[in-house]
Amino acid sequence: MCKAAAISTGSAAKYWVSVSNSQLEIVLLAGLWAVVVVADGRLDVAGSAFRLSDLALLCSLSSVVRRAYTAHLESTYFRCPHLRTQPAKKAVGAESRDVTGRTNRELSSIDFHDRLTVLSKLFACDLFFYLALGRVLYPVDLPSGSAAYWAARVVAHHYVLSFGMYWAHRNLHVNPFLWRTIHSLHHYAKTPLARATYEDHWLDNFVNALISEVATQILLPLPKPLLFASRLFRVCESLEKHSGMSGPINIAHTAQLWLPFAQQPHHHDWHHEGFKGSNYTFSSLGGLWDFLFATRHPGRSAKSAAVAATFRDTVQNASGRGAKSAYAALLDRPVVCALPVLAFVAATVVKAASA
Repeated sequence: MCKAAAISTGSAAKYWVSVSNSQLEIVLLAGLWAVVVVADGRLDVAGSAFRLSDLALLCSLSSVVRRAYTAHLESTYFRCPHLRTQPAKKAVGAESRDVTGRTNRELSSIDFHDRLTVLSKLFACDLFFYLALGRVLYPVDLPSGSAAYWAARVVAHHYVLSFGMYWAHRNLHVNPFLWRTIHSLHHYAKTPLARATYEDHWLDNFVNALISEVATQILLPLPKPLLFASRLFRVCESLEKHSGMSGPINIAHTAQLWLPFAQQPHHHDWHHEGFKGSNYTFSSLGGLWDFLFATRHPGRSAKSAAVAATFRDTVQNASGRGAKSAYAALLDRPVVCALPVLAFVAATVVKAASA
């Protein structure tokens, strides 16, 4: 039975929401819709299955789903403490911290990057690449196929996406410069909540968008209805990964349990709990790449997250295989780790050039 639960974590425990950032996103989306109305089709890219209004609708729906699902997940987190992956922790140090473990100074830095994320994501990524590569991103000549074909293509699309995200994410951990200047901001949150999902350095969010929304769509494009569904599913999956909760409450993760080596939010929770020291569970969707490249860890699946333990968790817990191998250590070398990212980028450029 869920009930209201209060947490005392100091003056920083307030819900850190920047009204100005919310207003900025609303103004930008309203401006994009105004351009759609005024341009009246004149800015639609010839030969593209997407109109500018489709892009505006996708951006708007993503924003609404992100905010609504965040509110739902966080409400459930505070009402249902028995679902939490991590046990309650006492604040360490003199500084007050929010419920994810971040100080006011860290939150202020993240707030600044949130604003840059909103600006760079909508204009430098969504709008720019639509106008520049709309014909390549959203082709009209996709092959026809059965429902089974398109279901398989969606799964393949997500695995391509997660391959790029896996290696980009792993690079952010093993490269000292990238960790120190970019990704460490996201790991200020030791006890992740949905609100922390996109609270990164703006360049971190920008590269993630390039991989998931540009490169993957170029490499293995989806038609408009499936792209909309895929993008919104991905938003929900990302929020759940940082929900701080275990079990069926995480709908998107429960829906992919049938995938080989599937991972749940408690895997990524462990990734946050250990700061840079937990270089595990980099995958988004599926978990195949964590298994193949030796970064899968069962996390708290034998303890507070037992309700969400997978078959692979049970195997790893029984065998005691949670530590890094020599193979993983080789892949953690910055030069080696960068090679798959370069290959992913090269494949994208070649595909775009040949389209």
